[in-house]
Amino acid sequence: MKKICVIGSINMDVVIKMDRIPREGENIFCERVDHSCGGKGENQAIALSKLGADTLFYGCVGNDAFGDTLLQNMRELGVDTTHVLRKNVSTGVAYILLESNGDNRIIVNPGANEAITAEDIRRDVTPLIEQSDMVLIQLEVSLEAISEIVAICNRLNKKLIVDAGPVRGCKIDRLMGAYCISPNETELSALIGEPLETEEDIRRGAQKLVTLGIQHVVVKLGAKGCLYVTTGGVRCFDAYRVKAIDTTGAGDSFMAGFCAGLMEGMSVEDAISYATKCGAVAVMRMGAVNSMPSREDIAIFEAGL
Repeated sequence: MKKICVIGSINMDVVIKMDRIPREGENIFCERVDHSCGGKGENQAIALSKLGADTLFYGCVGNDAFGDTLLQNMRELGVDTTHVLRKNVSTGVAYILLESNGDNRIIVNPGANEAITAEDIRRDVTPLIEQSDMVLIQLEVSLEAISEIVAICNRLNKKLIVDAGPVRGCKIDRLMGAYCISPNETELSALIGEPLETEEDIRRGAQKLVTLGIQHVVVKLGAKGCLYVTTGGVRCFDAYRVKAIDTTGAGDSFMAGFCAGLMEGMSVEDAISYATKCGAVAVMRMGAVNSMPSREDIAIFEAGL
């Protein structure tokens, strides 16, 4: 079976549920505060495992209680944590402000994720990439780690998929050689250093990445679906109309579905269609890790279409 290596963040999510985000200077009460395991890297590794992909995972947590909880959760969900580092820093934490309509805003304290160095990647991750057919990363770890991962994938001619968020000052030149880059509108704007205000602007921005040598660009547009751009043209994929309960983790579910589809030999277009179903199932559930669908969940969703 083909292997995919996921390299990325591990966070404890602190979910603050409220009717709406407070305005400037306003003090409101929240409905509840929950803790759940998350981080883009962890979410995507768990989602890929649930979708049946043979998944290797690399990340970093602190030597603290949150780190203990996150590692235990991954093991219980079938993710091999052999390659997860522990360092004497705080585990990453994401503060998720969740409105009653399902929209969210996220503030991240990267903690141990930012402690991953280029040397860590050269020492620990090179062997994992060598035995993998595909590599999936996000931008929630240190920029020096990201640069090293890209360099290794280019040297070993490995197919690299980049979930381009959060950008955090990362420009497109740091990601050159990637097989596919998938930003949302804000991330695309940051990558190319230009404002993107209209749908035509977004198309132009995605096409700029293609002209720079990125083979496949998939722009995530939330409830509006996604935009797929290559040298061959532009195609729009609509999102499924479902009742959104919590959009946290929807993008991670989408990326896992996309990679799982490619690993199974789907075309990029078919993999995007499969990913769109994975994202739709995720938004109908609370939480990040808990919302990641299995193959059976997707089959049930498809049967109901």
